[in-house]
This record gives sequence, structure tokens and C-alpha cells, in this order.
Amino acid sequence: MLNIGLIGSVGSISNHVRNLKGVKGIRIIGKSSVGMMEQHEGASLTIPECNRRELVDAAGLLVVDRSSLLDYDLLKSAVKNSSHLYFTDFPDLSPDQCAELLKIAGEAQTVIKIKNPLLVEPLTGWVAANFQEPAYLSLFETLPAIPEKRELLTRHLYYALALFGTFPQKIRVTAIHQPPEESFFFNLRFDYPSSSIYNLEVAVRNDASRTLRAVMPGKFLEGNCISGRAHLNNREITLSSSAEKELASFVSLAGNEDFFLQSDMNAYCSTLSILREVLLKIKSYTSWQ
Repeated sequence: MLNIGLIGSVGSISNHVRNLKGVKGIRIIGKSSVGMMEQHEGASLTIPECNRRELVDAAGLLVVDRSSLLDYDLLKSAVKNSSHLYFTDFPDLSPDQCAELLKIAGEAQTVIKIKNPLLVEPLTGWVAANFQEPAYLSLFETLPAIPEKRELLTRHLYYALALFGTFPQKIRVTAIHQPPEESFFFNLRFDYPSSSIYNLEVAVRNDASRTLRAVMPGKFLEGNCISGRAHLNNREITLSSSAEKELASFVSLAGNEDFFLQSDMNAYCSTLSILREVLLKIKSYTSWQ
């Protein structure tokens, strides 16, 4: 029986409980939650509230919705204790901390899974499942306010690394502020040795949206990343998200001989290395501070 601990917001914990329903061989032993509970979130009411340290010590697998609730020492303790980890957000780690955790995880045989959100969205997930090079990917994202750099960039860098499996050969950045102050445009472009391109454009607008144009050998996909409505080779299609299935799939593999293959800490460390380079370029060549 695999003991599972849940850490994060009450709403997310309730969703995790629903998503894990039906997975055999597990027991949710406790939660460490923050926030107020809505009436429809009663699914997590029967799960005891635990001290975070005690939960880390007792659980064989931790599902963490807010990585900021686990300070670095507590995170190291969990990894040393062979408590497998599933993060739904991006842990705020330095490249050195990431490398240290990777080393400890290898010694303790701990699996650390960090959710790659674009892999489970409808269109970007389809691209990953059908990926071929050379490829041209262009994403256009609109947000109601100038975004925080780290989360936005990590999301796209992590996804690009999952697709191409290597560092870009060339990185280009452009950021333009225009009056009024809230007007903003940002472009990030990766060029790869295979002649592939990953292009991201971000603009400030009233409504949040994300669209994709992807060109691969024999495939042209264009559409809305959120709704899943798109055109594939001029044929209208609707793609669905696999986000709700990912956690249950991960947990059900625990204990298998090849469970270690689920760990993507190495990819996350590489992502942080690319992020550091991109942030330096943004600071040096743009006004986005």
C-alpha cells in the first residue's frame, strides 16, 4: 500500500482526491492545506490535516500543488527519505539546488515528477505526441497584465526541451513597451541545429488567450490552445486535454521496475540553465525588468 500525502490549496487537493479515485494500492494518509474550503470541495473533508514535517516523513509519495509550501530543507528531507514527489507547479530552485536534489534523488532512488503543463494541453499535447523535425512552432499568448518572467518562460522552455531534447543553437529576445504603460510585447525565438524553430510572442490585452501554429512534415496545425478547436491540414478538429489523467497515471506506476523513468528532474535542471541564459539576455537587451 502506497501512502500518499497532499500539500497545497484546498481546492487543488480536492481535485487531486477526485483524480486519484479508483487508483488501486494507494491510501491518502493526510493533507497540509492552505486556503478556504468551498462547499463543493467536501471530498477532502475526511482527510486529516497534518503537520507538514510529519506528512513528509510518513508519505511514500507527495503530491505538491504549491511548491513554496516546501522549503528547501524540507524538500531535501523528502528526497532523502525516498518520498517520491509530484509537483503541479514549478519549484523555485536555483540551478545549484536543482543539481543537488538530482544527486540526492539518484542516491535515494527517489522519483521527482514536475508537471509540464503544455504537454497536457489540447494542441501543444498533440504536437508533442506527433512531433517530427524539422518543425516550426509559433505560440501567441495574450495576458491582461505584464507577466512575471520566471513562470511564463519556464513553462515554454520546459516544453521546448521536451520536444527538441536539446539546447537551442541560438536564442533571440525582443521586448517592446509602448505608451500607455500597460502596452507590452515580447518575443522569444529558439533556433535549433535541425533547422527547427520555437517562437513565442506575448502581448498585453484585456483577455487571456493562447493560439498555436505548428508546421511539421505533412502536418499543419493551427488553433486555440485552451479550447482545443483547431484546423489540421485544413480539416476542422477538436482536441482534448489529458491533464486530469496525468496524476493518476503517474501514481499507478509507482512500484514498477521502470518507475524511475517518470522522473524529469534532469530535464528541469536543464530548463533552469536555459532560463538563466534567457533572463540574462532579457536584462541585457530589453527594457523588460
